[in-house]
Amino acid sequence: MAKEFAHVLGTPAGLVGELTACTEILQAASRVPFYADLADLVRWHVDQLSASLSNR
Repeated sequence: MAKEFAHVLGTPAGLVGELTACTEILQAASRVPFYADLADLVRWHVDQLSASLSNR
């Protein structure tokens, strides 16, 4: 996570926001080519978020 946004994204609300954005991108990936290009990176990011939650 970028340190510029850590004060927001490091909060429970920030995590919900990140997961919501990831979900929206993954749901639209079959319809929007730009999102389809991002899908693998977004899945990787979700895995990273999940791993960080496991380590808390």
